[in-house]
Parts: sequence; C-alpha cells; structure tokens
Amino acid sequence: MRRLAFALLAAAPALLGQGSSGPLLGFVPGATAAELQPIWGIPGAARLGDALPVPNTVTQLYLAPGHTYALGAQGTANPVALLLLRLAPGKEVSPTLNMLPGAITDPDLVAFSPTGCSAVLYSEGASRLQVFTGLPNSPQIVLNIQNMPVVGHLKKLALSDDARVLLLANDDGTAYAVSQNSAPVAVFHTSQVAALAFVSRSHDAVVVDPVQGSVTILKAFTATAEVRMLLPSSILNGCQPQAAASSADGSTILIGCPAQHVVLSIDHLSGAVNGYKTTNSTFAFDPLAARDTFLMSPPDGGTYWLFRWQPSGPVIYFVGAARHPGQGSSN
Repeated sequence: MRRLAFALLAAAPALLGQGSSGPLLGFVPGATAAELQPIWGIPGAARLGDALPVPNTVTQLYLAPGHTYALGAQGTANPVALLLLRLAPGKEVSPTLNMLPGAITDPDLVAFSPTGCSAVLYSEGASRLQVFTGLPNSPQIVLNIQNMPVVGHLKKLALSDDARVLLLANDDGTAYAVSQNSAPVAVFHTSQVAALAFVSRSHDAVVVDPVQGSVTILKAFTATAEVRMLLPSSILNGCQPQAAASSADGSTILIGCPAQHVVLSIDHLSGAVNGYKTTNSTFAFDPLAARDTFLMSPPDGGTYWLFRWQPSGPVIYFVGAARHPGQGSSN
C-alpha cells in the first residue's frame, strides 16, 4: 500500500501592487451575472481589478481554461457566443460577443478540454450535443448530434484536447463514450461521479467518486474505455474527492478533497500519491493563464485563493481585493 505524505500548505505572502498592473491571470465572477472581475499580477502578487460589464444579453458565462476566452449563453432566443478576454493593463475594455457558427441556444452543460482548445455543449431540452474545436480563433463543429439518446440525467461532460474522445456521466454514476455514428455506450460505473476530466494532451480520463472515496483513471477510446488505475479510499487515506485537474504536461493529477481540507497529487504514470493540507475547501480547480496555476473554488469567506503546482510541492496564494483611488495600502 502506498503511504500518503501530508504537508501543511500555508498561504504565501502577497506583494500587492497598485491598480491593474502586471499580466492578466484570469477572472472571477462579478457581483452580477453580467460582470467579470479581472485578476491582475502574478501568483504571490495578484489583485482583483474593477468589474467589467459583459453584454446584457449574456445569461451565463463559461470561462475556458487559461481565461483567454469564455462562452456566453444568451437564453433561448440567441445562440451561445464567444467572448475574447485579452486585456492589457490600463486598457480594461468590456468584452464583446463574437459569433460561434452553428451553436445551440441555452445549453444545460458546457465543458472544455484541458487546454481549452475544444468545448462540448449539451442541451437536455433540445436533445442536442455539439463539440467545437479550434477555439477560440478558428472554431468549427466536429460533432453535432441531434435527437441525442436519453441516458439518464447528465451531470458531467469531459472532452479530450484533440476532441476525438468524449465522455458523459449521469446522476446514477454511469459514464458513457459518445461518437458521431453510434448511440452512447456505457463504459464505466461507480456510485457517484463528482468530477470527470481528461488529463492534459491525453486520452486518459479521471473519475472521482466521493461516496466510495476513490479516484479512477480510465484509458478512453471513441466507443469504449478501460480502467488503467484504481485508487481506493484506503490509498487516499479516507479523502472524499470532489475536484480533478492535471498539470499542463499531464504528468500530475490534482484531486481536491474539500471535506478533509486536502489536495492530493497523483503521479500519472506510477500512481504515487501525496497529500497536502489546506486551510480552505477545494470543490473545483480553474486553470488560469499562469502555467499550473489554478483558482480554487469556491472563495473562502469572500477571499479567492490560487493553487500553484510545482514538483517540489505546491504553494497557495491569496488574491488581494480591488483597491480604488484614496484607499491606503494593505501591506
């Protein structure tokens, strides 16, 4: 049995600058659904900027990994659109909508591939499923299923970076593989699928089950999948996993166990597991612009935290609040 080594992750001090300075790390939701708030700076010196309005037709925003663009739902009247989110310090302009040719309206689920170059949209009411690749600069539909067969109430979607492998998971814990020319095929079953995610630049997918306290790595194919690695509760030291992500090179899988305030790292090849105690509860890892840097969700008491993975051990940083003219330094 592998032993789980724990290290306490303390928040690193933040060296906060003024205003919108430094590179753009990403965004957090604003006070309303029609706002985004930029994160300026670098890990360890990051601060929230002033909220930016988005077009008032947008009813839901889905931020892509890296936060260079987002997909915006616009209700039932207008199709999903693309918003480019490339800002420069001192030039905070409101993002505008760009057409996403052929996109459905009002999706129930949206998911991105690990690098954000591909995305999948699903509408239960319309029985439609679409896969786009070439995002954000040259979007094209590579899978467009109408009259999608019913496989229960879908809860999770996962898509590989090359958009060749797509997995769905419903609320009874069954995962399905989907292709253009056949009905969804059941490829795996567990008690509950809390997170379903492909490893970066790979056809390996991670399934986390908080009920069984397990992490399963599947080798996925177009119409089937096989279990490559199963890490049960005994190896994970009783963690109840809820979130999954991978490092940019795909060598490390990150698992969030919010009830235990623990983040696990799993070596993709060997399955070796290490655990790191955190002060907050991680229900999601949201990849930001900086390599192997994730926004930990939800915010802890209104404070956003960054998790930066590095082979020597991860570091957690907090994101400073927006500072407006007349406010004193918080240092």
